[in-house]
Amino acid sequence: FVALHLGGGAAGAVALFTLFAGGAVGTVLGGRLAARWGRVRTMRLAYALAVPAVAGVVFVPGPAAYVFVAASSIALYAPFSLHVTLGQDFLPTRLGTASGLTLGLAVSVGGLVGPLVGAVAEAASLRTALACLVVFPVLAWLLARTLREPS
Repeated sequence: FVALHLGGGAAGAVALFTLFAGGAVGTVLGGRLAARWGRVRTMRLAYALAVPAVAGVVFVPGPAAYVFVAASSIALYAPFSLHVTLGQDFLPTRLGTASGLTLGLAVSVGGLVGPLVGAVAEAASLRTALACLVVFPVLAWLLARTLREPS
């Protein structure tokens, strides 16, 4: 999408690099923040920050979109490993099941939603399809508010 805003394959390559670099930063940052503030609090904060970041990818034009790509990937990768460890704490006698559920469910839902996003993009526009994705960090934030830090 950023490549469409800025034009060309080079812009897409930079956006992809930014996405993955932000993901690496988010993964490390998520662990450090969780050690300091707790996993659930870190997860809530990350998802709250992801809402405007994902919206910025969709609605902010030009090179500033790269900032939002980075912010989105940082905010969305920060809680990823926290999900796994929280799942293991919530199911302490079933560590493998907890890991499989948290990782497997995330990948499966993404695989199911991907074609739907593509269908919306074909029927309406890429911007419309991506704008629909802003709902997911909102839902994640709302669901994270129901969690309590395991004792």
